[in-house]
Amino acid sequence: MKKLIFMVSLILILALSTVAAFAQDEIIVNINSNKVEFNDGSGYPFIDKNNRTQVPFRATLEKYGATVDWDNDERVALATKGDITVKVPIGEKYIFKNGEKIETDTVALIKDSRTYLPIRAVIEAFGSEVQWDSGLNTVVITTDALDAKKILMDAYAKSYLWKNYNGKVVMDLDISVPDETGSLQTINTVMNMDMTAFTKPQKFKVTANMTASFQGEELNQPVLDMYVTIDESKFNTYMGVYNESGQLTWTKSTIEDKALMDLTNYDMQANLEMTEKFTKDVKYFGKYVDDSGRTLLRIQNTLSGEAYEEFLTTYMEQLATSTNTQDVITSDMFKNLGDFQFILYIDEATGEIVKYEMDLGSIYSTMFANMEPSEEMPQEAIDMLTNLDAVMIMEIFNINTAKDFDIPKEALDAPEVPLIPETEEPVQDEVQ
Repeated sequence: MKKLIFMVSLILILALSTVAAFAQDEIIVNINSNKVEFNDGSGYPFIDKNNRTQVPFRATLEKYGATVDWDNDERVALATKGDITVKVPIGEKYIFKNGEKIETDTVALIKDSRTYLPIRAVIEAFGSEVQWDSGLNTVVITTDALDAKKILMDAYAKSYLWKNYNGKVVMDLDISVPDETGSLQTINTVMNMDMTAFTKPQKFKVTANMTASFQGEELNQPVLDMYVTIDESKFNTYMGVYNESGQLTWTKSTIEDKALMDLTNYDMQANLEMTEKFTKDVKYFGKYVDDSGRTLLRIQNTLSGEAYEEFLTTYMEQLATSTNTQDVITSDMFKNLGDFQFILYIDEATGEIVKYEMDLGSIYSTMFANMEPSEEMPQEAIDMLTNLDAVMIMEIFNINTAKDFDIPKEALDAPEVPLIPETEEPVQDEVQ
C-alpha cells in the first residue's frame, strides 16, 4: 500500500501545475469584477426550470451601463447601450438585437411583478463575455476582451523559473466509514501542511498536523515531518511519524526508476508546450482583492486527461507489465484519470500564481470508480476513496526567497524501508 500512497501523492504533484471553492446559496452577478447589488425592491437572481440564470432586468442592465425601458403594450423589455438596442419579449425563446432575431434556450419572465431576463443571451448580444463560476455561484460579465489562456500560460512560464517557494496547504476531507453496526459515519479531517520547495536540485520539506472531528469529539495532533530529494536517478523520501508521546520515528525510502525520474526532471519548454496542447478550456472569473490588498485574477483551467496519459506513457507501460500487484493497481488507477479542472489565483501586479484550489474528491472518484477489488485494494477502501469529499487549497508565498533547510541527521541515518519489493514471487509448498 505504501507505493500506492506514493503514487496518489505524485498525482497531486503533477496536478499542481491548481480551488474548488465552497459553494454558497446566493447567486452573485459581477460586472467587470464589481458586484451588482440586489434587494427586495429589485428582486434577486435565480435559476429557472431550464437551468439558466435569470436576473432582475433593470438593476442588472443599469449597472452594465445600458438605458432600460419597458413596453407594456408589447410586453417587451428594452435595453440600449451605444449603438445596440436589445429587445426581450416576455415568454418567448428569442430576443432582438437591432431588429435581428436571436434564438435563446430559455425565456424572459415576470415573477412577483418584476421582470427577469436570461443574462447570458442578453449580455452576449451586447458583445460582452459571460461566464458562470460554479464554485462561487457567480455570473461573471466582462465588457473588454481578455485573453485568459495567455495570462495563464505566462503565469505557468514564470512558475517554471521559480528557484524556491513556501506553500501553505489545507486539505478538508469528509470520510465515510462504517461503524460497528455497518452504518456509515462521517469523519471530518482537516490536514494543515507547511511546505518549502527548492527546484535546483529538487527537494521538499513538509510538516503536517491534523484535526479530526467525529461524533462530537475533536482530535488535534502533529502527524509527520517529511523530506523529499529528487535527482536524475533517485527519489529519496525521509518520513518522520509522530507517536502518541509526540516523538518522531524516522524511516527512509529510495526509488531508483528512470521512467519515474523522467516525470519529475522536466524540461520547462517541453512542459509548457504540452500544457498548452492539452489545455481544453480557460475561463476568466474576475478580480478579487485578498486580505493583504493584492488584486488577484481568478482563472479556471480544464486540462485534458490525455495530457497525463501522454506524460505517463512510459511509466504506465512499465507498471502494466509488472508482476507486482501494487504496480498493476497503480496502472489501473492512472488509466482512469479524467480531465482535471483547477482554479488558480494570479497576482495581477506580478503575474505569479499565488493560490490553487482543487476538488480532490472528484479526482479520486474518477480514479477508483472502475477499479477491481483485490487484497491490496479491498472493496471497502475503493468505496471510501470514490465517496471521499475532499477540497484542497494551497497558498504560495516567499517566491525565490524561501529559507533553505537541511535534512536532520536522524532522518538521514534512519533505517531504509523499501517502498515496495522489486518482485513478488509466488509462495511454493515446501518439498518434504
